[in-house]
Amino acid sequence: KKEKKGNVLAFDGIENCEWCKASEYPPLPYDKCKHKDFLFRFGVYGGLTNALHFLLKGAVWAFEEDICFFVDERGPIQSRLAARDPPQENIDPFLERYFEPIGLPRNHKMVQKAFNQHLFAEPGYHQIQYHEYGKFSGGILPRNDPIRHKKRDIESLYSYGKDNIWTKKWMLRRLFRILPKMRDTACTRLKNHGLNEKYIAMSIRRGDKALEFELASSLQPYIDKAEIAIRTHFGGTPPKIFVASDDCSVMQEVRDLRPTWTFVGECDNASEDNGFVIAETKHWSVEQTDKHYEKFITEMIALASASYFIGISNTNVALFVYFMRHFDATDDTWIFVDGDKIPH
Repeated sequence: KKEKKGNVLAFDGIENCEWCKASEYPPLPYDKCKHKDFLFRFGVYGGLTNALHFLLKGAVWAFEEDICFFVDERGPIQSRLAARDPPQENIDPFLERYFEPIGLPRNHKMVQKAFNQHLFAEPGYHQIQYHEYGKFSGGILPRNDPIRHKKRDIESLYSYGKDNIWTKKWMLRRLFRILPKMRDTACTRLKNHGLNEKYIAMSIRRGDKALEFELASSLQPYIDKAEIAIRTHFGGTPPKIFVASDDCSVMQEVRDLRPTWTFVGECDNASEDNGFVIAETKHWSVEQTDKHYEKFITEMIALASASYFIGISNTNVALFVYFMRHFDATDDTWIFVDGDKIPH
């Protein structure tokens, strides 16, 4: 079929992108709920982007219902991001090490009252998915499915009849706020990669995802998609390609496949060579933890700020980063190597 030419957004260097500057959006008003009979209590499940995407969907639900919520890393199930085997201490808090607080603080009087009087509703992972998508969906649909752009109201935030994807991007920016120190670290690293002009980003996942899904380990599909993007969106000249991966052996593999292209990535400064497996995090020191999440947050900013994204649909990274992309980013600059469904 004929390749359709497209445009990418203007780009003025990574240091000027949205995620390398302080947010233009105010944080959510977590303590302003109308209904105070009970609170939502959300756990922190799975890896970082799984947890963040869950909290985003949970926050949308909470503000739709005008109910306050509390994010609990300690229970009902201890967060695996934070749990450490002795002699290491658990990392507590975990999310607030890198991000502004999400939800009411533990010491808030409403939270204390909810603990004392058992006033929590605790929707689990499947309930949140069911509420958000109506069926047990992974949150991806064919790109022209009208459900992706259904209209939504969040009355408590005076948001009426807004596009679903716009709404989630807007809510994400009010909830997911990288601390300035972490943001500056990440953006300095990205500037050092020379991301001064429009670039392609590849998100390549192995680690425990490879164990779960028996992913095709070949990187050829990513190269094939990049070839198309270069023709349709970059005038035939290969731009820089930022590679984000939990398995750093991919850097050499992509360079071997296309020796004349310029690939950059955090992997050139890291040693993660066996992929991210969440079961291993319980052995990490605080230093190892910080090092891993500095790399990961740097990669998230790079993926979100790229002019064109190539990834795989079964990773939480992609499902979350989709909503970090610019409000004006178009869906013809987002492609998965494993089919033509995209997030909603």
